[in-house]
Amino acid sequence: MESILLVEDEDNIGSLLKEELEIHGYRIIWVKNGVDAVLAAMDNKFDILIVDMIIPDLSGINTIRIISKIAPGIAVIACSGMMEKNIMIDSVAAGASVCVNKPFTISQMLSHIRWAVKHKKGQEGEL
Repeated sequence: MESILLVEDEDNIGSLLKEELEIHGYRIIWVKNGVDAVLAAMDNKFDILIVDMIIPDLSGINTIRIISKIAPGIAVIACSGMMEKNIMIDSVAAGASVCVNKPFTISQMLSHIRWAVKHKKGQEGEL
């Protein structure tokens, strides 16, 4: 079972994603800010990071940068309702495999998760 660190400060989105992804067999740890995400990544092994770009305490970009150093093999999905070109470029430069605009469906997110994991495994094979 793959584990996901979900970083989302909006309760309605976070609870829905957690519930739906658990139904699809993922183990989810949900936190609401970047600092808690970094602490969770230090204490647990995650396969996937799903992170909102606009979160309290630490930006999504910096959260990606730090967690990618803690867990270099993690697949990263960046999400935002305001996915401007510079945010997408910065999130990919920080380590995101996928940038997702909100709103999205659960089936879209599941496809993004599968692609991000496959992409990350392909990158590791190149090392």
